[in-house]
Amino acid sequence: MKMKRIFALAAMALPLFASAQTEITFETQDYKSIGLYDTWEASPFRTGALKGNYAVIDNHLTYVDDQLSIAPNASSKILAVQRSRFGSNTFGVRIDLNETFELTPTVKYLHVKVYRPYGGRVMVVGLGKRTERKDQSPEAEQFWAMSTRDVGADKWQDVVLPIKGNGGIDIYSLVVVPDCESPHNYTEDAICYIDDIKVNNDPNSELIYGYYQTSMGPDQLYTRNDRHFDAVKLQANGGTTQVLNSPTSPKTVYVNITDKQLFAKPGATVTPSVAYTGGWMHAYAYIDYNNDGKFSALVNDNLSIAQGSDLVSFSFYGGSNNDSGVNSAGTAISGQGRNTLSMPAFTIPAGTAPGIYRMRYKIDWNSIDPAGSIDQSNPILGNGGGIIDVMLNIHGDYANVNDANRNGEVLSAVDGERLVKYNAPFGQDFKIKMNPENGFEYSGVIVKCGYNLQGDSIVHDNIQWRKLFLERQEFDSEDCIVIPGEYMRGDVEIEGLFIEKGTYVEPEKPKRYETTKVENGDFVGNIPWYTIQIGQQGYVLADNGSASYIALNNTEVDTENPAQLWCFTGNEEDGYYIYNKQAGPTKVLAAPTTMSGTTGANSYPVLKDKDNLPSGYTAVWRFMDSNSLGSTDVAYAYMYEDGYVANKVNNRDNKLAFWTGGQDSGSTLQIRHAMYTTGIYNVKGEGGKVKTVYDLQGRQLAKVEKGIYIVGGEKVLVK
Repeated sequence: MKMKRIFALAAMALPLFASAQTEITFETQDYKSIGLYDTWEASPFRTGALKGNYAVIDNHLTYVDDQLSIAPNASSKILAVQRSRFGSNTFGVRIDLNETFELTPTVKYLHVKVYRPYGGRVMVVGLGKRTERKDQSPEAEQFWAMSTRDVGADKWQDVVLPIKGNGGIDIYSLVVVPDCESPHNYTEDAICYIDDIKVNNDPNSELIYGYYQTSMGPDQLYTRNDRHFDAVKLQANGGTTQVLNSPTSPKTVYVNITDKQLFAKPGATVTPSVAYTGGWMHAYAYIDYNNDGKFSALVNDNLSIAQGSDLVSFSFYGGSNNDSGVNSAGTAISGQGRNTLSMPAFTIPAGTAPGIYRMRYKIDWNSIDPAGSIDQSNPILGNGGGIIDVMLNIHGDYANVNDANRNGEVLSAVDGERLVKYNAPFGQDFKIKMNPENGFEYSGVIVKCGYNLQGDSIVHDNIQWRKLFLERQEFDSEDCIVIPGEYMRGDVEIEGLFIEKGTYVEPEKPKRYETTKVENGDFVGNIPWYTIQIGQQGYVLADNGSASYIALNNTEVDTENPAQLWCFTGNEEDGYYIYNKQAGPTKVLAAPTTMSGTTGANSYPVLKDKDNLPSGYTAVWRFMDSNSLGSTDVAYAYMYEDGYVANKVNNRDNKLAFWTGGQDSGSTLQIRHAMYTTGIYNVKGEGGKVKTVYDLQGRQLAKVEKGIYIVGGEKVLVK
């Protein structure tokens, strides 16, 4: 099965059209016809084995959303489609247009409202033909546009997809795939609803859910290169300045690093500050003291901070006057003094309850709006400002530690005390000891830390507490282990996992990818094959054959081509070996550990004999998550040599090589599961001995006579 590359949509401009028909509402028959479509050629919906269900129906989902305080979709008609578990991940509803439209190079945004019973990604496929190809079918798939983040469940969502083309392509139909996830695990069909398909120049969703609003989308990139928000800082009571850095790539205007914390105590005098590349801007800080999911910014007539405001400090504000104003300490500022990011100190109220609070830092020009200025004369997107959200942990001197155990107890390894309202120094490593009852042993502990441990772990998108699982094999010979200080910040509950003696089973080592086995020079069992692409262009990695490097010159995935299929052995702890289907089980991907050329540009990973690697080569690979293409899905990863974290593979002059200077979209792999095959691959040369053979029913044979067999995943005639 051949398919166009559809994965790297997050960081590239997608297919787009300049429309003649710009909106479909289903209120009237503003479409030519409706049907079902599946890009999978063997789909029962294409062969005629199944028909499927769809219909334009009365809108029964006109509810008023609590957050929006409006009805997200008050229209009278919507399109319903039964998402069949027997269709592929690209099964959807096809809408034939009254009028065609042309794909042009100008970026537009396709909006479609979707309501679905579960989260996942949404896709739209454009069917049409090139105007100069008179004999081309109008059902040719001309663009695929897929959301890069999950679309939420059980509410109307306005999915926005950027699209563009090269011109000269007429689109006749749109296929809306409301659920483009794999249906393999589905046990029943689901009903999805679609409405309000339109094309415009607005990249923002019409329906914005969630808390702590911003005036820009969460993935909005900077529109200028000379300014960017680099870090936020906090100094408490004249102590060490705490620093949290903004990610360097991708460089977005809004940065959410609420997985990280700053720290202060009630009654402390704290000074916020920022690191910023640029000038003539102002800085603002906010704390959501009442944890209501939003920031208020209230000032008195004299521009001082009003009682109850979440605005806690600012470097300059003049209201409607851009020429003069004050800072939050009341100091008058005008003229050249307006070029300041220096925020005055403020005091955390002494009565503030220990807890975790959302804190926002904003760089903008003369605007206390926590979402960012939308003043057309100087908006935050135009002036190069930015927003960074973090969490502020307001705490006392000690972490309050308790255990929650039966069939044993957890003790302090320092003094042997039971953990009942035990005071441990805040934020410091804490050593514990397991003490099972007679007849019991333990498999590990669960550490729960934060605040409001008996309540929800997330309140208004703010993480209140988290868990850490420490496995038994991590404990020392005296049944002790150290809980890292980062898990001793707040209230701490330790649950010992005590089990009946003799029932403990060592857990399997974690795996990033589904792995296979290689035994006696053969792949065995069911082999999960993957395709691997690199960079935002999605160049396909394939067997290099006799070439000295893997060429990166093809973006079309062909899962029928064994040269493009890869499999893994190993695990996260030990690293992975990578095999190629065409090269077989005796060769692995290997590379030199000494980098040649500029930052590794002339060092090439290629397939080498596993048992005869050249000197100075390694074949063990490790992976780390990448979001450089706009997704945090596990399929997106950086790959580097074991023991050489700087040696990450990269596209260098359309060759698979290395870039030791960092990592970015060009270093990002997209590793996607393609298929399973039965493991029988090691076939000797013509006339040689066949090690593993299966009959056509998949049964392994000890003796081979004349006939047709499965060898290497393929039919073979033995004469």
